[in-house]
Amino acid sequence: MDDVGQGRLLIVEDNRSLRESLREVFLADGFLVDEAADGQSALQLLDRLQYDVIITDIKMPNVGGIEVLRGAKAVNSSTVVIVMTGYGTVESAVEAMKLGAFDYLQKPFPLEELRLRVTKGLKVLSWERELTYLRGERNIIYEFDNFVGESPRIREVFRTLKKIARSNASILITGETGTGKELVAGAVHYSSPRAGGNFVKVNCAALHENLLESELFGHEKGAFTGADKQRVGRFEQAHRGSLFLDEIGDMALSTQAKLLRVLQGKEFERLGGNRTIKVDVRIISASNKDLAAAVAEREFREDLYYRLNVVTIRIPALRERREDIPLLADYFRKKFSGDLKKRVTAIAPAAINLLNRHHWPGNVRELENCIERAVLMCEGATIRPEDLLLGGEATGAGGAEETVFRLPPGGITLAEMERRLVIESLEMCDWVQKDAAGMLGISRRVMNYKVRQYGLSNPRWIKNR
Repeated sequence: MDDVGQGRLLIVEDNRSLRESLREVFLADGFLVDEAADGQSALQLLDRLQYDVIITDIKMPNVGGIEVLRGAKAVNSSTVVIVMTGYGTVESAVEAMKLGAFDYLQKPFPLEELRLRVTKGLKVLSWERELTYLRGERNIIYEFDNFVGESPRIREVFRTLKKIARSNASILITGETGTGKELVAGAVHYSSPRAGGNFVKVNCAALHENLLESELFGHEKGAFTGADKQRVGRFEQAHRGSLFLDEIGDMALSTQAKLLRVLQGKEFERLGGNRTIKVDVRIISASNKDLAAAVAEREFREDLYYRLNVVTIRIPALRERREDIPLLADYFRKKFSGDLKKRVTAIAPAAINLLNRHHWPGNVRELENCIERAVLMCEGATIRPEDLLLGGEATGAGGAEETVFRLPPGGITLAEMERRLVIESLEMCDWVQKDAAGMLGISRRVMNYKVRQYGLSNPRWIKNR
């Protein structure tokens, strides 16, 4: 019986013949099997070992099966406990079920029936473990406090999101590809009163118009060619939860009209159906396009646009929050060091400088991929410049990032070269002098002197005085 799978199993039975028969059956099925001739021996084993499955008789001298059940659940509430009852002890079986037993069998019973109950119990145990894992991962991934970033722009985004998360307002998240719009949407959902409901995601750019409608609203059997069974759509799945519509700017105008109707009336019909389905769903949408410009070009419905962006949140590009690059890089280093089981403990300052200078068209997602590769390729405990892949090229000898400056054919003075370097560093650091000074390896006082020396100014500096 291959689908039973392996696990640790305990048989508690005072009838030696039955106990040994069960032992042989489950050993053959691939279990690690322990035996106990009475309840007291079983409790002693439970002090030392954890079991996936326990099969116990109810009626035994001194310590019975109910005490074994209580002991097992005290050690691990997920353990599958199946109780065996004799004639006239059905009341004890009912009590055992109330205390958390998975199932019971009345003696005598076919061994195959017991094996089926064990199989079913292990499947439920697997589902419970997966659900617990996913709930834990959900909290780890989507909690605002776990987001990496200390730059003023990203902290302002988080402050705004915390204010609006507990409302039911529709939210439009904008920003370039790779900035983390989905993670922000998830954090909004799981910080809201709807956290107990589903967070359902749909990528509007990934599906053809007809497929997207079926994905959103579902369909009835026979609604179109290939619809051989009923399908529940994403709106129904998100009832009392949140629906995240990613890349909504790519949605066809005809689908936009149907979406608007759902948002206005909170009801719809499945494709091919005539039964009205009412839903309570919060809409969180995202786009890397300028939807206001799309409205002006009549590529996006104006009425839908205003329905979606009750609150608009713009996620800054990574180059707009460069002070977060070292923090994010170190976060990904730790993550992938664990995932890849490699002892990579640091990123060399020269590698950090390269990361700071890169333009990051793919934003945080590109940085994540870059550090994953660097951890994989790193031969020591420190990520070096040659371990990085930036702009599609490695940065070692002859790499794209190694030669930073090229002398113009007509030459250039050192003073002019220095002025250009100061300006470039300020532009790359969003005109934050402290960060630009760090990039050039000079003190903030020297940077202030250079700014005055070359007569540089920026509107932000005047605003902040």
